[in-house]
Amino acid sequence: MTTPELLTLRGCAPTPLASYLKALGVLRLISSDANHVDGKAADTEARGWWEKEKFNLKTRLNRDELCHFFLENYAPSPVIAPWNGGSGFFPKDNKDGFGPLCATIIAKRFLPIANAINMASKVLACQGLTERPEGIDKVEFVATLRAEISDEALDWIDSALALSGDGLTYPQLLGTGGNDGRLDFTNNFMRRLVSKKRPVGIFNVDSGKPSIEALPLLSNALFDTPADGLASAAIGQFSPGSAGGPNDGVATVNPWDFILLLEGAIAFAGAATRRHQGVTESGASFPFTVQSVGAGWGGVEATDENDARAEFWAPLWNRAARFREVDALLVEGRAVLNGRTARNGLEFARAVSGLGTSRGFSEFERYGFLMRSGKSYLATPVGRRTAAPSLATQLIADFDTGGWLEKVRRVGRGKEEPTAARTAIKRFEDALFDLAETADMSPSAAPIQSTLVALGEICKWLSYSRKGREAVGAPPPAMSTGWIWRANDNSPEFRVAAALAGVGLAPIKRREDTAPETTIETMEKTGVEATENDVPQVMSPATPPMAAHFLPIDEARFSKSLHYSVPRTWSKEEAPPSVVWDSSGLVSNMITVLERRLVESTIRGLKDKPLASAVVARLDDVRAFLDGEFDDARCAALLAGMIWVRPTNLSMKREPYHKGVIPASAPFAYSALKTIFSPNRALHRINAIAETAQMPIPPGLVAQLRSGASNSDGFVTDAAVRVALNRARASGLPSPFESWRAGGRSPGAETSRIGVGIRPDRMAAALLIPIDDRTLKLLVKRVFSKETIESAEDTNDAG
Repeated sequence: MTTPELLTLRGCAPTPLASYLKALGVLRLISSDANHVDGKAADTEARGWWEKEKFNLKTRLNRDELCHFFLENYAPSPVIAPWNGGSGFFPKDNKDGFGPLCATIIAKRFLPIANAINMASKVLACQGLTERPEGIDKVEFVATLRAEISDEALDWIDSALALSGDGLTYPQLLGTGGNDGRLDFTNNFMRRLVSKKRPVGIFNVDSGKPSIEALPLLSNALFDTPADGLASAAIGQFSPGSAGGPNDGVATVNPWDFILLLEGAIAFAGAATRRHQGVTESGASFPFTVQSVGAGWGGVEATDENDARAEFWAPLWNRAARFREVDALLVEGRAVLNGRTARNGLEFARAVSGLGTSRGFSEFERYGFLMRSGKSYLATPVGRRTAAPSLATQLIADFDTGGWLEKVRRVGRGKEEPTAARTAIKRFEDALFDLAETADMSPSAAPIQSTLVALGEICKWLSYSRKGREAVGAPPPAMSTGWIWRANDNSPEFRVAAALAGVGLAPIKRREDTAPETTIETMEKTGVEATENDVPQVMSPATPPMAAHFLPIDEARFSKSLHYSVPRTWSKEEAPPSVVWDSSGLVSNMITVLERRLVESTIRGLKDKPLASAVVARLDDVRAFLDGEFDDARCAALLAGMIWVRPTNLSMKREPYHKGVIPASAPFAYSALKTIFSPNRALHRINAIAETAQMPIPPGLVAQLRSGASNSDGFVTDAAVRVALNRARASGLPSPFESWRAGGRSPGAETSRIGVGIRPDRMAAALLIPIDDRTLKLLVKRVFSKETIESAEDTNDAG
């Protein structure tokens, strides 16, 4: 028994496309009975796989035997395209390769292709065609040819075109039916085989013997060894780095490269299918070929899609497989997303994880057939995707609700849309591509945050574009809480954004009677306290959610979408007064929202301050915001995307507070003001005021703080705190500091300028940030407890 040889084909890499197809051609040919001159495959058990950017063969053939097969026993496939001008079948076509193959006496190895030429010529004659057919004549000719041609030739025809209810369709892998512009692939194939004119073919058509240069050229093509004899010849779209100037596709190439790449392309035979996703007309489906999208690679813009034929996702596998096994995987050659075939590059990128899992592919090399070098189309590699399970694809699926993502993409390709819109949508698609690439069970926070930020940029455009809102049709759909769980980097900016995004929804209640979902274990491992059984409770039908300050939404449907599969819609009011968030900074917008919510509370007759949230921030997060050690722009960018996510609790991991000890990180001014700006229900829960008592916010207090934006010496804040303390006393919550100060006692900084060092406008903005009851209780104790006074006196006396 022959021990299998391990051959590394160093001349066969995943890129360029010519090299990839060449590898498939080698595996297919040595496994094929039809491509052996004696009708018996060289090695049906040969296995191939990709490793370290090279194609590996495990075969009973050693290196010399492999070369001997191609030089002496290889029978070229019947690669013809009689429907094309320039294919050799018509009077004005080049006959350098076609003519010798039509001779009376030819070598046995060329009989399959000669027989196919003869059959095609008869069909042309029967239909009276003396020049390339067009329209219905072309369709009828192809249909007749398919019925008459040999099975071997039919494999090539099915890889080059397909008949459907729409007529003829073409896989972009082989241009438009086996040609690219003026270059006919099949004629070039014949010339590389047997041409007697320069560049001379590698075989003698009469004897079938290889030329002197055939062996070194073959060794160069397979094993990347140095070789002479390379000549200027057409290479077409398959090797952009080798192609020449615009529209000529001429380069210095190895003839074996072109021969073997076409042999490999036969593996991707198309199949006419009827699409069952609500499309009535018939169409053709070609393996791993989808509509081109400009996302996923910086060198391709959305506008390039208009000049792109399609994109092809070349499957790679890292386990040894026979060609018949590979062929079985390629037969269907489609990726399924949400129960239907992926239609474009973005959908294919999302479906890659499932495709790899179900079929054994490890990676996909993405090629875009883009117009470059004048009017030529080149197979440009635009990235690679790993085929592995990913929770990221589940997150992205949220945008499919109501076809929202597809509508946004369609808008991004409209020439009438402004550059800002197209740019924002392109960034969003790029972010989705990057997110889809996170092939693991716990995608990192960075790509998820980038997607949220990009979503926010789209919403910024929608906020001032009525036509854009009409085109998109609806606000972003309800996104799952996984976006929050997995985007959480525990930074103050993220936590504050999450807390602000939940404003307008009451604290989350947990359904204890419902079994946790399977993903709960994953969340617990990441330290997240929330579960998928957490249910955000709407405060009141009249309470505006935070999203209502960004876009004109139907608030009632927005609230229902948090619980049920209710589509979100735009507000019937063109410009609701609640939409106040603009392009100014985070602090300014937070104050504006705070003021607007207080106004809305009066207009809507709310019983409590509309400042509660389903998510809360830590005191340390608020302190970072107040101190200015905070990235305002990043927080604002995250918030604009997070307002569309179903809210969920965040982990409250923090430094433990000892019983009775008030955290030093709570500024006195903030503690006093936050007490006044806390919902009455929260004050009732911590027993700060009686159940029947209310603590309204004094009019003009926010404006007073806003007006002190340029004042950081504490005067404005000090005056605001005095107003807050008076209001608290009137609500039944007196502060011992008032009588203490009235008596002239001065235990240090507590009786000096209270807000020194903190910008009054940042103080005002911080009042919008929700906190939990535990933290609120500590703040109340700091300002309204005698224990605090006694502690301060002890400190003063000691000084």
